[in-house]
Amino acid sequence: MKDVLIKTRTLASGKIVYEYRFEIASVDGKRKWKTKSGFKTKTEAKKAGKLAQQEYEYVGRVVDIADLSYSDFLNQWLDMDCKLTCKPSTIQGYQKKIRLYIKPALGEYYLKSITKNNLQDFITKMYDDGFSRNTISSIKGILTKSFNFAVDRNYIIFSPAANLTIPTKKTPKKQTRVKKHIYITQDMIEKIFERFPEGTSAYIPIMIGYHTGLRLGEIFALVWEDIDFENKTLSVNRQVQWMPVPRSKIDKKRTNGTSESDGYWYFSSPKYDSFRTIEIDDLLLAALQKEKNEQLKARGYYDEYYYRYYAEHKMGFSKKDNNILENKITNNKTKYPVDFICRRENGSYTSPRTMQHTSNVIHKQLHIEKYDTHSLRHTHGTMLLENGAEYVYIQRRLGHKDLKTTMEIYTNHLTDTIRKEGTITLNNIYKS
Repeated sequence: MKDVLIKTRTLASGKIVYEYRFEIASVDGKRKWKTKSGFKTKTEAKKAGKLAQQEYEYVGRVVDIADLSYSDFLNQWLDMDCKLTCKPSTIQGYQKKIRLYIKPALGEYYLKSITKNNLQDFITKMYDDGFSRNTISSIKGILTKSFNFAVDRNYIIFSPAANLTIPTKKTPKKQTRVKKHIYITQDMIEKIFERFPEGTSAYIPIMIGYHTGLRLGEIFALVWEDIDFENKTLSVNRQVQWMPVPRSKIDKKRTNGTSESDGYWYFSSPKYDSFRTIEIDDLLLAALQKEKNEQLKARGYYDEYYYRYYAEHKMGFSKKDNNILENKITNNKTKYPVDFICRRENGSYTSPRTMQHTSNVIHKQLHIEKYDTHSLRHTHGTMLLENGAEYVYIQRRLGHKDLKTTMEIYTNHLTDTIRKEGTITLNNIYKS
């Protein structure tokens, strides 16, 4: 966007007025300009020219930059930028953090008035208030991306969010809000499977989580085509996520195959695009084979009353399949049937929300208060480390973004087995 030029003009009456002028798209190779005269002051002409230029550039969408709050700008950024480049789940995450943290602290200020000191003070305060490094890093990313967009669209000249620092050397005023995932001991897992035995809706999801370390959304996105019984492997090709949108009473009665609430489930690529194929042990393989056989029997028994699901678009089974950002799951028949692994006897889908009930039972009945489904993932990774697996193997199996993430999680978690193995190794080093 080029600068708006201001020109002084003298009317026949001798009165001096001001005119704005800016270049627009050429026609037939000839340069074209948009102008308007009659303004009393240079400032008035400049302001009007900027608005006119913006209206021209954005085809009628006009914003008075001088009066634009950061709150309103963030709404624009989400609409004009994020919706074109981000997954729906990413946008939902941005919206939540903007609503809960950024707008209350910074939203009322003019976009043009926010300084780097304002933003750094905001980041430092979050650190002192005990927010986790991950949360602060995510918010820092939103600030950086949104202000970069503002610079790109000529709303501001430079970004005040450049090179913001997350404190690491100072002690926060409040204890950091880090949710620690517990290690599931053998006694605990036996109690859990005793309460949710084979045949219950939670059995297969817990088995998969405990034996593979898959994320919750990855577990419930598995279909039978993802299991290779001959080669004993499981492929992670997608995750399932929830899209909250208003739905009619008729739509709710249809349940969309999954839920009678305002929204629907959809497939998207795995977190961090962590497509991967992993080995599965014989115990899990046997459980999956038995589950598949039971589902085939149930399908024949229930016949037309067996629940069936479909994807709106072709499903992806590798990173090369050009997976779309949002592939809605529906009861309406399409060319793309979805043969879920996690389902009840009548074929109805057991969504991730099933595990909320499961966790509640484990808390109250089994008195394992800090358990959640992610504890299964954390435990699987820890068990691999206990038994000598290399960090790079754990990273690739769990689908971590990088090796550093894996090491940060598991070097800070010492089980009795790891401690004993460390002691043996230490003694062997100095054995005479």
